[in-house]
Amino acid sequence: MKIIVWITTVALVMLALFTAANWSLVTAPASLNFLAFSVQGPLGLILLGATLLLVALCAVYVLSLRTSTLVETRRHFKELDVQRQLADKAEASRFTALGIQISDELARTRAALDETRTQLLQRADTLEQSLLKSLNETANTLSAYVGEVDDKLDRLSPAAGSSLT
Repeated sequence: MKIIVWITTVALVMLALFTAANWSLVTAPASLNFLAFSVQGPLGLILLGATLLLVALCAVYVLSLRTSTLVETRRHFKELDVQRQLADKAEASRFTALGIQISDELARTRAALDETRTQLLQRADTLEQSLLKSLNETANTLSAYVGEVDDKLDRLSPAAGSSLT
């Protein structure tokens, strides 16, 4: 874009220098024919004015294009910002939903672990009581056997003592 500005500026400076160098010819009167009527006037000055008018119209056109481009760009940026905000909100809601889902799953897992732990503790208590009961029964049985053996030894012992003496 800057090169166009430089070229236009150089062309206008050259036109100004050309006009200044040939000012007497530019302002010389001539007969001008407009098809419907004829007029006496400076042809060079009229052409110079028409040229400047065309340059001014082109400048206005370029400025209007530039302005409309800037307005359109601004509108696009606003739309992009709105879309970005929507995307951020959607992402935040997904993160929130994921956090809630993870919390729920963690709570369910903890509840299942607590229930399993309670069941294991109850089973361990039951097994411990069963083992103690079995040990007591075994101890009682052994005591009974030892008592029987002791009784038999006591019965055999006096008889053995009298036969030995």
